[in-house]
Amino acid sequence: MYYRGETLDFVNMLLTETTVPLMRARLVFTSNLDIERLKAAVLASAQIVPEIFAHYQGERNRFEVTTQQVDDLVIETQSPYSPENFDFDFSTGPQLRLFVIHHDQYDVLQAFMSHLLTDSVGFKEYLYLLAKAYNNDDLTTLQNERRLRPIITKLQHQRQRPRTHHQLPGTPVKLPHYQGINLRHIGHIMLTSKQFMQVRRIAKAQDVGISEAILAAYAKALQVLTGHTTITLPYPINFRHFTPTDDGTTRIANLTAMVYLNIQVPVDEPFNTLVQHVHALLATERTQAVFLSRLVNLQKMNHTMPVGVMRKFTRRWLAQQPLTYTNFGVIDQQRLQFHGLTVANCVFSGAFQPTPAMEIAASTFAGTCTLSFNSIGSERDYQLGMKILENIQAQLLVWSQTTSTTATAAVANDAH
Repeated sequence: MYYRGETLDFVNMLLTETTVPLMRARLVFTSNLDIERLKAAVLASAQIVPEIFAHYQGERNRFEVTTQQVDDLVIETQSPYSPENFDFDFSTGPQLRLFVIHHDQYDVLQAFMSHLLTDSVGFKEYLYLLAKAYNNDDLTTLQNERRLRPIITKLQHQRQRPRTHHQLPGTPVKLPHYQGINLRHIGHIMLTSKQFMQVRRIAKAQDVGISEAILAAYAKALQVLTGHTTITLPYPINFRHFTPTDDGTTRIANLTAMVYLNIQVPVDEPFNTLVQHVHALLATERTQAVFLSRLVNLQKMNHTMPVGVMRKFTRRWLAQQPLTYTNFGVIDQQRLQFHGLTVANCVFSGAFQPTPAMEIAASTFAGTCTLSFNSIGSERDYQLGMKILENIQAQLLVWSQTTSTTATAAVANDAH
């Protein structure tokens, strides 16, 4: 059975040609999963998203399902096995792998999903769907909507005519690359619920998004590290925000496109000013809707041109940036409940990027925000990645504390 690929599936294939296009989620349970129940849930979810069993045919931008062997997707292992070194190949294998790692008293579920099939939000949607199936909820009224065309049509009516001039990304900032044995590394750092609550409070008071603040901190960390005062970073635009659906529809699909922000980061500029600068850049991008004109052209090509020709045209403007950012957002604990089990922790992250490329991912679970990266490189490369995460964390904490102190002082002065 063949399932036609969408425009952004093709774009993600091009953007991830140098690395395996996967996303990773790690769920820690307080007890053991029922494996047979999990396998049944996977089969049930495949009634809604059959592409999880498919291999992707890049030359035709389509998914092909030849078999539905659930044991290919659900793999049981014993601790301390680590699935990061598994040989993922979504062109010959399925778009989903679930590793259940048994510990003495509990299980860890590591889920890996193809970015050719869905984006970060769609990955979460699939795990919510899997939880519903595990709970034996009725899925017969659910359908998965992968089409981009209805969203484009609606956006064209909602947005003003996009400008014809496309602002191209600046010269990409490159991180140093250190020699050594290349290994797979997982790096993460956390903002506690108390710390993140303060960051959220300040962001809300200044009417900026959490992702905008994180991106500003990322740009500042890169400026400090490299000395560059113009940092180009991609920012994800999720079209689901523009076109809500009903409760009977899930969207396990690629519905996120990137805009490229050329962020000016003067050495002595206050971080608060930098956050407002990023906010203004994004507001401009959304208003001028450059991403929409590109999508319209891609959508037309996807239905009229051979993939080989489409690839040639797309490469002319498709920017492959070595430094990227992915926001998985808030993980809904109520929707991630598996029958009889408690999820103690859940963290999402992106692909394993060969250094000096780097992808920072943000996800929030139980009020705690985790910043993470997955890399393939030397130990010194890993330490550099951790230094960047620590710098981002420090920028956000100082911002929240300094701004909070200033606001408190202002209130006190007004009282006198």
